[in-house]
Amino acid sequence: MNIETKNIILILSQIIGLLLLSPMVNSVIKKMKGLLQGRKGIPLFQGYYDLTKYFHKETVISDQTSWIFSTTPLIVFSSTLTAGLFVPMFFEIESIGMFGGVILFVYLLSLGRFFMSLAAMEPGSGFCGMASSREMMLSVLIEPVMLLSLIVLCLLSNSTQIPTIITSLVKHDLTFPSISYVLAIFALFIISIAEIGRIPFDNQETHYELTMIHEGMLLEYSGKLLGLMVWANWLKQLIIISLICNLIFPWGIINKFTLISISTGLAFYILKILIISIIITLGETVIAKVRLFRVKDILVTSFAISVLALILVIQELGRVSMP
Repeated sequence: MNIETKNIILILSQIIGLLLLSPMVNSVIKKMKGLLQGRKGIPLFQGYYDLTKYFHKETVISDQTSWIFSTTPLIVFSSTLTAGLFVPMFFEIESIGMFGGVILFVYLLSLGRFFMSLAAMEPGSGFCGMASSREMMLSVLIEPVMLLSLIVLCLLSNSTQIPTIITSLVKHDLTFPSISYVLAIFALFIISIAEIGRIPFDNQETHYELTMIHEGMLLEYSGKLLGLMVWANWLKQLIIISLICNLIFPWGIINKFTLISISTGLAFYILKILIISIIITLGETVIAKVRLFRVKDILVTSFAISVLALILVIQELGRVSMP
């Protein structure tokens, strides 16, 4: 098997894995949250049932909207799926990484957020416009923190490619002994919760329009377009969780494709995803959603932590380079 064929197979495997696992991961989080709250919880295959329901329903589009409203779900879905190719699940993919690094990864996610906010204002709904303005306010604080935290990891590994960063964490043991690494991961974890719209920043399960952020921007969507938007959100959730778990637990990424290595890598990946999902579920169970004007305080704190991590890593690299 030549390199080109191998890369194509890896890319297709990554795409299929993201598409198939994203509804399951969301259902697992909801199931565990229900059990912790003393309820039975939803079925583990509820995500697949929901997608089937959305794609079988009729799509209704307001005559007050333009092409932006109808094409936004395709843009959000495709940009999110493309961003997923930059984050390895449990095997290395190098062919996509050469076309961009952490900066392109962050701005692919930002591209979807921009079009979602733009499309939410198309129908002229007051609640959609309010949710759109809140989303853009949060994005101003989310993107710099995510970018700064990833830049710290880039400086530690001397690479802007996420697979290389993960490999460097294993080879050079740039993990907990490094204070800058701990601070960067801590800030990245906080901002990742905000990125995927979980408590305490947002509550995806609420249906009260005045408190909605992400769900508020989807109020005017229906049918297949709503299904694409919901699926894209689950994809982003799995991508962010995969990024976090591979940066905290960088072990288990395989580069040899034998039956034993694939089975081991998949088992490690599922275990890491489960650990991060449990942490998210526990956090949502014991912590209430904060008020909107307090959200910025948490995000500004995470920004200060990421700046401190950047200063520390520059000092560390300066001491290493000194004769």
